[in-house]
Amino acid sequence: MLHVLFHLDAQRYALDTGRLIEIVPFVELRPLPRAPAYVAGLFDYRGRTVPVIDLTALTLGRSSRVLHSTRILVIDHPLTAGGSRPLGLLAEQVVETLTLAPEAFTDTGVEIPDAHYLGRVARDERGLLQAVEADALLTPEVEALLFRDVAACS
Repeated sequence: MLHVLFHLDAQRYALDTGRLIEIVPFVELRPLPRAPAYVAGLFDYRGRTVPVIDLTALTLGRSSRVLHSTRILVIDHPLTAGGSRPLGLLAEQVVETLTLAPEAFTDTGVEIPDAHYLGRVARDERGLLQAVEADALLTPEVEALLFRDVAACS
């Protein structure tokens, strides 16, 4: 399976490209006042307004830096109510991909309730990298906030 790699500070993380629509350069985001701090804002993606989650803010409590390698990973996010919507994931140092078999990832034996989106780990010649489970990034409350029109229909 192909994974796109990114960094949260010095640590490497992997996102399975199965739900990845496109990787786009960082663009100015329209903030969403009073949203959780890790909701970076909105951007226009091919004529559609798409919310963006800052993976650095979600995980480390600080905003992503604007680097040459900072990107928005646009994924097809499955909704609790059914269907899916595009969701942007802001990440730093998005510079490579890596093919890893599913069995290369092993359970960490650690479960952090506030970071349920952090998945299994794999090893390569540079050390450990951890999977980010895109399906588990949003709590039901944040999903309802970002995709209100869908939540209202259920």
